[in-house]
Amino acid sequence: MAEKKEASVDAGRGLGWQQAGFIMFSFAAPSACTGVAYTFGMSGMAGGTIACLVVTAASIGGSVLLLSMRMQFPNCLTLGDLGFVVLGQPGRHWGNVIQLGNFVLFLPVALLLCATALEGVVDIPAFQGCSDYYILTVAAFCFATTQLRTLKNTQALALVSLVAVFCMSVLQIVAAFQYSVEQKVPARWFGNPKINTREGVVEAMLGATTTVWAYVPAFLTVELAGCMARPSELRKSLALSGVLNVAVFLVVGLPVVARWGYDVSDPITLTKVAAWGEGAALSKALSACLLVGNLVSYTLDSVPLGRFCQRSWAPEFADTWSLASVGRYALYTLPTWLFALFVSLAVPNLFVLLAFTTALTVPWVTQIYPAVLFLALHSGACCSLPHSQGQKSAKMRPAAKFGAVAILAVGCVSFVVCFAAAIGKVALQDLRGPSQIGCGAWIIWSS
Repeated sequence: MAEKKEASVDAGRGLGWQQAGFIMFSFAAPSACTGVAYTFGMSGMAGGTIACLVVTAASIGGSVLLLSMRMQFPNCLTLGDLGFVVLGQPGRHWGNVIQLGNFVLFLPVALLLCATALEGVVDIPAFQGCSDYYILTVAAFCFATTQLRTLKNTQALALVSLVAVFCMSVLQIVAAFQYSVEQKVPARWFGNPKINTREGVVEAMLGATTTVWAYVPAFLTVELAGCMARPSELRKSLALSGVLNVAVFLVVGLPVVARWGYDVSDPITLTKVAAWGEGAALSKALSACLLVGNLVSYTLDSVPLGRFCQRSWAPEFADTWSLASVGRYALYTLPTWLFALFVSLAVPNLFVLLAFTTALTVPWVTQIYPAVLFLALHSGACCSLPHSQGQKSAKMRPAAKFGAVAILAVGCVSFVVCFAAAIGKVALQDLRGPSQIGCGAWIIWSS
């Protein structure tokens, strides 16, 4: 009964479709924005474009499937709830693991990204270049953002993030046309000039994986639908966010690679050009925008995770802004924040962790899981189960079945590519990068 009451309250809050679209786009766009050029440099100008369009379309399709099921079962508040309605407890566990697992494992990466951006804006001599101190500096602010509690309360931040992404896009284009790269090697239409080597193949796959994690609307579809007076309008939100995602890839990535050649880095600031030199104005401006955008990404990741913890541990929680409620909610969200802080300090290479997190969660949430649920629901297999609420689904039209199968196929291919890229990143030292625990005068381990 408590969940039904909460659902009706959320539904009446009137989040508009434009704001929902901005929230979907802002979830991963800030960190992805500085990596879009890498996609075209490593996967090719045409290859990167095709990957972006196909994956974006499949991600939108997966969210549309989730939305249709969420409208059929309006009491479902999370991805796991939908899984329970269709597949029972296995469906709930599967949905919770892939969605919440991604949220939990992305939090430490988000902390590191925020800390790195802060270091690019402000050089604090006392820290002596130790990234761990910067992590501790931003951690307290990140913890405070969980008090926003619902995605509806993040719409202003999502708009700020949108502005930050726009500024980062402009700064990259300006840098590309103001600065040149020595010994430029033009990009290929498909793949990269090193495609005949193992490293070139892995980098081509890594470039494609950026299109997979850069736009992940399914992670928030069910939750956002619960915050809208007209959940059906979420389709407009998906169209808006999808167009913004494709625009960033094409408008930023193609010109930058055309000017600097294929050998660009992810993030773009690691590319060896004067624009990103230490203390350069463009570099500081980009870092400032990246800091703002990544703080919003951390917020959008932590808010639904914190709400899930509260619903699991204290379903009767009085959702008010009294000092007692604020303190209680802080306790509910404290474990995930402490986990993120510990992992960000203790794991030697967070970007390897991110590569495997992407492979094992993102294609599953955005494409595979929605397609499996949709096909199972309309096969009639679940209608006799108690958790289906006695509802019978209409017979699936051939076009709908074809679309769901196509989304499932894209998801499976995305998983294989992402998983192979993650293995390659671990296996090749040049791609893995430095790994260490601790920094400065207290390095515990490094390789």
